[in-house]
Order: sequence, then structure tokens, then C-alpha cells
Amino acid sequence: MDGNASPGAMGFQSLLAGTLAKIEIPPRPVLLDKLMAEMQQDEPDFHRLAGLIRADVGMSASLIKTANAPIFGYRSKATTVREALAMLGLIHVLRTLAGISLRHAVPETPELKLFWDTSARVAYLSGWLVKQVGAKDGIRAEDAYTFGIFHDCGIPVLINALAGYEATYQLACKEGGRPLTEFETEHHTLNHALVGCALAQSWLLPQVHVEAILHHHDLAVLSASAADIPVGSRRLIAFGHLAEMLDATATGASDHEWQRMGEACLAVLDVSSDRVAELQAAAIEILKGVE
Repeated sequence: MDGNASPGAMGFQSLLAGTLAKIEIPPRPVLLDKLMAEMQQDEPDFHRLAGLIRADVGMSASLIKTANAPIFGYRSKATTVREALAMLGLIHVLRTLAGISLRHAVPETPELKLFWDTSARVAYLSGWLVKQVGAKDGIRAEDAYTFGIFHDCGIPVLINALAGYEATYQLACKEGGRPLTEFETEHHTLNHALVGCALAQSWLLPQVHVEAILHHHDLAVLSASAADIPVGSRRLIAFGHLAEMLDATATGASDHEWQRMGEACLAVLDVSSDRVAELQAAAIEILKGVE
């Protein structure tokens, strides 16, 4: 079966169950469970939520830094966890903390540090692009930022779990020409989109993100007639690929996927080629200020 086949073909849960049977997904952080339990109360206690987050100094600092990111456009600056909670809202705080936790879920190597740094830039650019192109189909800057963090999260999981996967990944990046997911499935019977999809669902991301992660190398789902994927998922995929292209342009890296999917992504976002040139120039300046 094609690793990017529609969940409707065999049942979404069956698809994820098959993935989980082949590889161990990093467990959801305990903090996310505690936060979700409190958030599900009739009247969530913001003081308790802030206390749970403050117990992890690194998590607190990262949350405040995220809340103050210019891409979200908040007029005031958060100086405390409680202020960050009020600015971001409960749901986005949960997703932000999931993204922060993700980097620590897999042992880091020098290669993975480069991967996470790239993911952080792509996430930032994805959120920024929503501000430039416009929020639509329920996708806000916060949603695109979260997708940017998680869209390739299956790659570090597979690097850590499967012998020989890193060599497959490097070969696919050099050759290009076809989706990374095809290389992966050919050599390992599963791919990073499936693994990332399973992780995203386990880590409480919304379905629009889960399906975007599953299909983000599938050109066919970007068609307006594609019925098996939410329209918001298509928009997330398009923002993600455009952000990756902008990052590659700014850093001098190659982006084979843009050659294959770029035209369809621009159609989804209703962005012209002239506008792309403007975004490329602006993104270079934007990234100079991203740590």
C-alpha cells in the first residue's frame, strides 16, 4: 500500500495501529496529560495550569518566548507564564508545549540539531506566511506554526528507531525526483509521514494537523477536488512547503519537493509567482532575526 493512501481506504485508526505495531512512538509527555485534564474541567484553573508549567523552568521560558514571537502579532509582551496563557489561549498553549517537548523526546545528535533548527525556522516562516497571505479555512498563524514544528517529526523518530534509516534519508535527499515517503516505504515498509501522523494524534494535535502530516508529500490531495482531506489540511501543507522553499532559498539548501509540489501549493494559497519573489526577499530578512 502507498504510505500516503487516504485514511478512508482502510480506516484511519487501522492505519495508525499498523504503524504503531511496527515502531515505538515516543510517549506523550506527562505534562500534556496534566494540562489536558485541567483544561477539560468546567472552569479550568489558570493558576493551577501556570503552576504546572512553571515547574519546568525550560518549558516556561520557551512558552513565554513563543508567546512574544512577532508572527503572532500580540500587542503586549508576556513576562510570566500566566500572561502567556492569557495571550495564547489554552489550546495553543497545549500545542506549543507539545512542540517544545518534541525536541526532547528523541536523543539529539549533531545531525538532529540541524534538523530541529531547520524545523524551527520553517515553523516560524509558516506562521509568518499566514500573516502575509491571509488566514483562511480556519488556519491561523498559530496553526501553521504548529504544523511547521510537527510536519517532519517522524524523521527523527525513525532515525532513532530503525537501523539503516538515516542512510535511506540521506540518499533520498540527494537523489530527489520522487517523494521521500516512497524511498522510505521501499526500504523500510513505513515512512515518516505515517509515523509523524501517529505521533501527532497521540500527542493531542487536532485532526486537521494529523491529516496534513500524513499527506504532506501527496501531491494529489492538493487538488480542490480531493474529498478525503480537510481543506484546512491542504492549506497547512501548502504553507509548509512554501516555508521550506523560502528557508532553502535563504540558507542555500536544495528543495526537491518544491519542484514537484510548488505549483499546486501556490494554487491552494492563491499566490502568484511575482508574490513568491517578494516573499523570498522578505524571508531572508525575517530569518536574520530568528534565533
